[in-house]
This record gives sequence, structure tokens and C-alpha cells, in this order.
Amino acid sequence: MTARTDDLADRQSRPDRSVAVDLVRVVGVIAIVAGHTWDQRHFAQAGLYTWHVPVFFVLTGYLWKSGRTTRDELGRRARTLLVPYLSWLVLVTVIWAAFRAAVGDPADTKTLSLLPLGGDWISRPYSAFWFVTCLFVAAVLMRWLERLHPFLPWFAAGIGIAWCIGDRYPIAHIPESAGMALPALAFMLVGMALRRHRDSIEHPLLVGVVLFVPSWWLGWSGALDTLNMKAGNLGTPVLSVLMAAAISCGMLLVVEGLERFIPAWGRNVVFAVAACAIPMILTHTLSLAITERLGLPSSKWTFLIAYFAPLLVALVLRLSPARRLLF
Repeated sequence: MTARTDDLADRQSRPDRSVAVDLVRVVGVIAIVAGHTWDQRHFAQAGLYTWHVPVFFVLTGYLWKSGRTTRDELGRRARTLLVPYLSWLVLVTVIWAAFRAAVGDPADTKTLSLLPLGGDWISRPYSAFWFVTCLFVAAVLMRWLERLHPFLPWFAAGIGIAWCIGDRYPIAHIPESAGMALPALAFMLVGMALRRHRDSIEHPLLVGVVLFVPSWWLGWSGALDTLNMKAGNLGTPVLSVLMAAAISCGMLLVVEGLERFIPAWGRNVVFAVAACAIPMILTHTLSLAITERLGLPSSKWTFLIAYFAPLLVALVLRLSPARRLLF
């Protein structure tokens, strides 16, 4: 069976698939690429860093399936997160090494030596790799803790937030960003809570706007500090976490309130692009590292390269047998 036929069969077997969730995922990837392109600009720090990573953890909680064992969760997440992580780690390393050799740069032995540590230890072209291992640890930890006692995930999330407030350097430097899985649980729990109460929200568009607009403005205006989860920076203690959660939930509700207006062709585009999220997250900083080394300043052009080059590569690879390792 071809990859195209697999995709069609998969879509037909999941008629309840939410285009809203996938659209938020697409918007989140755009925000991550833009944030890394213009990371020192106000609009990126105050307008994007306030939510663009937390929203993915909220979505994970929103889509959480109850009843799985910890072993099942471990296997599923290893297959969908760790396998692509390791595959792209090898590919990015090979491409980056070949590029550096082509432009006459020496091998980056320091970065290579830090690859096993992952997380906050490695920078471009691996800047976003931390997210995948953090999400893996958070998902498995959530499953294990919730099966022990429903309160334990909340307790662990509180410990993680308090640790970041007290001294964020040690928790951020636990290998593979495993430590940041603790505060990430808070966003997953918010997503799970939204899912539980979603049926009682009769006007998602209105509720979403009420959540999103004032919360986003708190970050944009500077009233609350932005977040940088990779570095263990959760902004203004507790309040920035609540801000990020409100923005994420508000965005999801707004899109759910509008999704009925999305035509069939638009839904197909959203599904296709959303399916490329992990490859795009893991490779866009390679594009930025290359354009930066070539002397190109951050601009709309470097953003477009960093977004569309990984997207086009991912769309092609999704039709190949390599999709089993890369997606």
C-alpha cells in the first residue's frame, strides 16, 4: 500500500479528527519558526514566546486518551517521538557537517560532544530538539503518575514550577530536558481539564476570545514576563504560566468556533501541513543556521526559507518509505 493510500485510509478511519486542533498545531509551528527567526524582536518575545511552546503541551493534554498503561504509553511515544528524534538528529548532523566542510569551517566538535545531553545543552542547528524529548518524558510521566493517583501529576507540576522559580538552571540542564517535563505537566493538565469541560462551553468563540485577548495583551504590554521553557524560564512566577495556558486554551476555542467555516480543501491542506509538524520543528533551525552562516540577516526571506524548505522536504518524505522513521 502506498503512503498516499495509507494517509487516505487513516483519515477515513478517524472521522472525528479535529481540524481545529491541527490548525492550532500549524499556527504553533509558524510561531516557533518566526520566534527563532526574530528571537530578539519585541513582537517575537512578547507576542509569541508567551504561548508558542506551551500550546503544544496543552494540545497533548486535550487529546489525552485515558485507560492506557504506562508501558503502552512508553511504546507509543517512543515510536512517534524518539524514533523521529534520533532519525532527524542523524540527518541534521550529517547535513550540517557537510555544509560546514563545504564552506571551509572546521568540524563543530564541541556541539557534537554535547549531543548525548540534548536539551538546553545544544544550540543551533539543534535548538528545537529539546521539545521532543521533553514531550516524551512528560507524556510517560503523566501516564505513570495518573495511574498511581490523580493528584500526583498536579503535585509534580507544582514541584517543577517551584523549582524553575527557585533556581531554573539545574532543572533546565537535566539531560534531554527531562527536568522541564515537570512544569510541562501543568500545561498538559490544563488541556485535559479543558477537554473534560468542553461540552459545557456552548459558545467556544466567545469564551476563546475572552481568554485569549486579555491574556495575550498581558504579555504584549510587558505586564507579565515572557516564557522560555527550554531555559527553565517561566516568566513572572505562576502568572506567566496561567497567561500561557489561557492564551493556548483561548486560541483552541476560537479556532473550534470557526472551524465550520473552513472548506474541504482547506481542511486537507491543514491536515497535510500539521502532519509535518515534528520534521519542521526539528529542521527549521538547520535552515536558520545555514542562512546565518551565509551572512543573511534575519528577515522575511530567512523566515520563508526556514518555514517552507522543511515543509517541502517533509511533504516529499511523507510519501516515501522513510516516513516510518521520520514522522
